[in-house]
Amino acid sequence: MSPVFSCAGGSSAGIFFPAIQSGGNSFQRSVSPGNVRGTHVEVYPYSKRVFPGGARVLYRPLSSPLVCLSLWFRAGSRDEIPEKNGLAHFFEHMVFKGTKRYPGTQLVRRVQALGGSINAGTSLDTTDFYILVPREFWKEALELLCELVREPLMSSEDIESEKSVVIQEIHMEDDEPEEKLTRVLYQEVFKNTPYGRSILGEPVTIESLSRDDLLAYQEEYFQPANLVLSVAGDVPEKELYSYTERLFGWPFPSRFPNVSRDVAFPEGRRTRVEVDKELDVSRTYGAFGFLCPGVKKDASFSLRLLAAVLGEGVASRMNIQLREKTEIVDSVYSAYSAYQAAGIFAVGVTFMKGEKERVREKVHTELAQIILQPPNEKECQRARNLLKGGFYQAMETAQGNADIFGRYDTIDTVDRIYRYQAVLNNLRGEDLAETAEQYLSWEQSVTVWVGPGGCHEAVS
Repeated sequence: MSPVFSCAGGSSAGIFFPAIQSGGNSFQRSVSPGNVRGTHVEVYPYSKRVFPGGARVLYRPLSSPLVCLSLWFRAGSRDEIPEKNGLAHFFEHMVFKGTKRYPGTQLVRRVQALGGSINAGTSLDTTDFYILVPREFWKEALELLCELVREPLMSSEDIESEKSVVIQEIHMEDDEPEEKLTRVLYQEVFKNTPYGRSILGEPVTIESLSRDDLLAYQEEYFQPANLVLSVAGDVPEKELYSYTERLFGWPFPSRFPNVSRDVAFPEGRRTRVEVDKELDVSRTYGAFGFLCPGVKKDASFSLRLLAAVLGEGVASRMNIQLREKTEIVDSVYSAYSAYQAAGIFAVGVTFMKGEKERVREKVHTELAQIILQPPNEKECQRARNLLKGGFYQAMETAQGNADIFGRYDTIDTVDRIYRYQAVLNNLRGEDLAETAEQYLSWEQSVTVWVGPGGCHEAVS
């Protein structure tokens, strides 16, 4: 599923974590919701240590036979220069081509021999690597994780070979309607910003990448001062921190990257409608996008609940009006994706026999209606339950805990989990109507169509 419709990072995208005070010592954290009225907040104990070199380590104790070790870096596609677009994702590919101690596929084979799995991901803001293993092998898994990002071989032969793999991935994404829809929508909503560039890159930029580019990128971003290690499971806490401190004595300069992570966004967007006549598909895919605040703003809470009210589940407003009553679409959904510097609110549709003009008009009407007739408490409670259910499911697993804690301590702060729960319980329909009026301006929206035949059109 494409990122605009899966909320930027899967099930944890709707989870937000308040400012944390940390020093050189480990501490346990159990935050109360404070003076927020009538609020029940689930408490998820964890400890955290910040080492002198800047590395942050979080431990979430969990009764589980599995341990997930997730290594996060503040390095994503937003940190690339345009001429090297795709470098972050390409680096993620290259570390799996072998390391000094484990050439070829030996490291992956070793993880599997332990009964574990290993994977990685690149986003606009971050790059992460994780290993999930039975708890008795957590030490070796941590060593393997560090080996993966510290000692990749990056041979010139492997680099040239992998270029064709990534370029093929780019072409495959271009042929997939949902991926193409998302890519064009992001390009337009985040226009003239690093967020508007493809995570995969372009064929021409991938072809230009060299071993020197990869090593320079590693030195700049893959260092202790720029990482978060998130561990969830049942391991000895003191031993985890002492072992991690020894492993994170990396031979990289202990400094933060020189590249600024500030991203300036224009105030408005011109409306643009696009149909790609070259894509050979049988149905029409549409998306309506809005530039919104990112994860660090309190508006992210109400935007997430608003998305659930409008387009999550069969009882959502969009589904009832567009699919059940008027039957002009086959599917409709909405999502809010929160990134560090900004966010995107999107409504997506698919249909075979409908007319784009009628669908566009109906989506516009429903967005206006949420302001004129704010959601009632029944609608809000249904949406709250959906969000809570997804969160609780994620928090049942070691991998879900490691992902949530790691992701949000990398792009914001892990404590937002408590504020999120408190605010979510107290948001009302009038709050959502105000949010829609402030951020879902039709005049500043982006509309994208991907479908059979037709032509390219732009409306401003």
